[in-house]
Amino acid sequence: MVDFMLAAVVSAFLNIGLLLVIIGTYLQNMRVIRSYYTSGLVLVAALLMLQNVVIVLFWSTLYMDDKALMMSADMVAHYLFTINVIQSIGLSILVWITRR
Repeated sequence: MVDFMLAAVVSAFLNIGLLLVIIGTYLQNMRVIRSYYTSGLVLVAALLMLQNVVIVLFWSTLYMDDKALMMSADMVAHYLFTINVIQSIGLSILVWITRR
């Protein structure tokens, strides 16, 4: 199960990188197009990035803290991995569409 945990953390870092690209692009657009829509896009992307940072911190804390917590984290690691991979696919599509 440790493989799922490491893969989930790697995909969370990938999501953070993709979100940095998205936020950078949206901030460039916000300088040109001042609207609630572009501000909302920046806010949503920033909140998604915050979610991924919290995931990394949460899981690293569980793994460093206690063996019992580590076993609990291992039991759900494959779910987190699946969620992060789906989010990575969605963010990759969003980066591709945004950068076109």
